[in-house]
Amino acid sequence: MSNFWQRTITGLFFVVAIVIGLWWHPLAYMAIFALVVLLGMYEFIRMLRGLDVKIRWFWAFLIGLFLYVGSFFFFYAQVPARWLVVIVPMVGGVFLSELYFRNKNSLLNIATTLITPLYVALPLAFLHHLAFYGGEYGYHLLMGFFLMVWANDSGAYVIGSLLGRHKLFPSVSPAKSWEGAVGGFVFTIVAGYFSYYVFGILKLIDWIVISSLIAVLGTYGDLIESMLKRSVNIKDSGNVFPGHGGVLDRFDGVFFSAPAVSCYLLFC
Repeated sequence: MSNFWQRTITGLFFVVAIVIGLWWHPLAYMAIFALVVLLGMYEFIRMLRGLDVKIRWFWAFLIGLFLYVGSFFFFYAQVPARWLVVIVPMVGGVFLSELYFRNKNSLLNIATTLITPLYVALPLAFLHHLAFYGGEYGYHLLMGFFLMVWANDSGAYVIGSLLGRHKLFPSVSPAKSWEGAVGGFVFTIVAGYFSYYVFGILKLIDWIVISSLIAVLGTYGDLIESMLKRSVNIKDSGNVFPGHGGVLDRFDGVFFSAPAVSCYLLFC
């Protein structure tokens, strides 16, 4: 099977799973992305296994799940925000436990343990703001968000494959081109227009701003993921999605665009 068809079939299954989860029930949405958080952190830890560091799995997964699940119930069940401060002793636990392991690279161990949930779980927790925008759960804004993310990825891949000539960032990702980036931007803007007419909720200008944020920051997220993989000499973060790589490869555009979109909706 060619890489194109492999990517297409895998992508369709991926899209269907996400759409069903968003549409079915808020707990289904939470469960699907909790799995994404766990798999993403697992892949991130595996990426670093070639380095001379010891990531404390227990603390990384505990902090990551607490960030994601705890913030979900803040919106879903109106759990008081004060409970989120429990994250503070968890972070302290990372430092305290390192005392007893007596490892020579304690500083790097602590840093990589903490960056794992911050890179993977925290950005995905910002999706809850989109899911509960307006006070109650609704899949429309999230669906529009992911539609634009997928449009950016698809546009960049298709246009880059057909017309790509000028390298976008060759030192990090030789395959990516300016033509692909522009194609992704245009596809994302079109998806923003489509989302406005199908989902409504926001003004047209808001959808256009959000689509622009996703196109730009989604591309940067892809480049940063490539930079991280190149720094540890791997091609894909995993193989969960044939033709697409791992969870981190599939969601790299979300890690930087979700917080930005959430902040835009919060302050603008």
